[in-house]
Amino acid sequence: MKWLSRFRFKSRKPSHASITACPQCHQEMVFVEKFTMMGDDRRTYRCERCGIERVIDFGSALWKIMSDANKSGGTH
Repeated sequence: MKWLSRFRFKSRKPSHASITACPQCHQEMVFVEKFTMMGDDRRTYRCERCGIERVIDFGSALWKIMSDANKSGGTH
């Protein structure tokens, strides 16, 4: 099995920072909750290591965008 020695497995760091990474320890945070009641898509993430919770705003919720499109007449 000499040919297997040619393959090297390297752990790569992501080329860009993740928005769901903990700001302190840089570990990926766990998804906790999604809140869209007010028309904004806000998601809560928690770092299992540090215990920090972070709310990230992803913009307008899909239901809000579709509702606004229906009110304005949609495709007509």
